[in-house]
Amino acid sequence: MTLAFIGMLVVMFVQVAARYVFAVGVPWTDETSRFLFIGEIFLGAAIAQRAGAQIRITILLDMLPRSARRVFDVIGDLLTVAIAGALVWGAVGMMQRTGSVSASTIPVSFSTLYLIQAIGIAMLVLLVLRDLVLTLFGRSTPESAA
Repeated sequence: MTLAFIGMLVVMFVQVAARYVFAVGVPWTDETSRFLFIGEIFLGAAIAQRAGAQIRITILLDMLPRSARRVFDVIGDLLTVAIAGALVWGAVGMMQRTGSVSASTIPVSFSTLYLIQAIGIAMLVLLVLRDLVLTLFGRSTPESAA
């Protein structure tokens, strides 16, 4: 993740410097920074889940008794697994459809982008399932420890 972020910063610096200092457009920088950003988003979602740092609005959950909150945590985890599973399914389907389609300025197949998405969301699903098991058996999740 850190390397992708640093890579994106370097590529965007090259893009800005080339455009405003040298008055030259570098076509590959836009696509490269976009691809790195997509990788950061999907892999970062799994990292955030691992650390219990996903964004959640818990104002109503905080008012509930512990047992009721556990029920809603389980429901939320099950919904997350269902939606993320659908995203993985869709990403795999797009990988199959875009295997022969390459980006316009860099030699990267679009199926690679969908592979990164599928990997990131699959890791997220596994981590949510881990948290679900911990919630069901009364152990603390990374989120509740924070």
